Amino acid sequence: MATKVASTKNDNLQKITNYLYLFLCLIAFSACSTKKLVQNGGASSTNLKKRSSKYLQKKLAANELKVDWLSARAKITFKDAEQTRKFNANIRMRSDSVIWMNVKKLSVEAFRILIDQDSIYIIDRLEKKYYVRGLNYVEEQFNFFGQFQALQTAILGNPYFLEKQKLSAGIVDGKYQLLSGDESRTRSEYLLDGLTYILSEMSFFDIERDRKMTVELAGYETVGDNFSFPHDRTFLINSEETGDAKIEMDFSKVEINVPKSIKFSVSSRYKRVDTDQ
Repeated sequence: MATKVASTKNDNLQKITNYLYLFLCLIAFSACSTKKLVQNGGASSTNLKKRSSKYLQKKLAANELKVDWLSARAKITFKDAEQTRKFNANIRMRSDSVIWMNVKKLSVEAFRILIDQDSIYIIDRLEKKYYVRGLNYVEEQFNFFGQFQALQTAILGNPYFLEKQKLSAGIVDGKYQLLSGDESRTRSEYLLDGLTYILSEMSFFDIERDRKMTVELAGYETVGDNFSFPHDRTFLINSEETGDAKIEMDFSKVEINVPKSIKFSVSSRYKRVDTDQ
C-alpha cells in the first residue's frame, strides 16, 4: 500500500511539472470546434464602432508592456480532475534573456525554474530531481511553438501571435475580436475591451489535434511609467489526451526595470531526469 501511495504522489508531481511546461510555453490544447471560434452573431454589441484589423493591432501594440526587467510575486492555483494544488512564486525576468521562478508550497520551495533562449531547467526540491529540456522539446512533445518570446509574453501579459498571419477584425459580446490562422491547423483569437482596447482574452487552437488554451487577463493596474499590467490571469487548458486543467495566477508586488539577482544551481545529490523518462 505504501508503495502505491508513493507512486501516486510521484505521478501527481510529475503531472504538475508537465503542466508547468504547458503553462510557461502557452501550449494550445483543446477539444473545441472551429465553429465556436468564428461565431460573430448573437450578443454582439451594437454600440461599438467597427474598427479595422490594422487599427486594433495598433491599439494592442500601444498597450504592450515593454521593459528590461520585471519581478513579481504570484499566487498560483492548479486544478485538474484529480487534484487542486496551491503555490506561491517569485518571478524574475530579464527581457529577451532569462526567466526565473521560485515556486513554493507551504513556504517550502517545491520547484526552481530557469528558462533561457534555448532551454528550460527545473529543479524539483520535493523529489530531489532536476530536468533539462530544450525549447524544441515543446514542439516535439506537444506540436506547438517552443519559443522564449512566447514565455516572455505570458509573464508580461502581452499578446502573442503564433505566426505572421493576416488578422480579421470583428465584434463579439461587446468586445473587439481579432482572428488569425489556418482553419485546418492552428488558429488564434484575441478579445479587446470595447472602451480601452486592452487585451482581455486570447485563445490558441490546435485544430488538427483538437486542443485549446485560453488565457483570460483581468485586474489591470498601473505600474511603472503608466503601463497597465494584468494582475489576474487564468489559463484554461483543454485536451482529451491529457484532461482539462486550470491555472489561476494572482500577481502582486510588481516591479519593472529594477535589476534582480538570478541564482540557479543544482546540488550534486539531485538526480537528473532525461527527456525520455
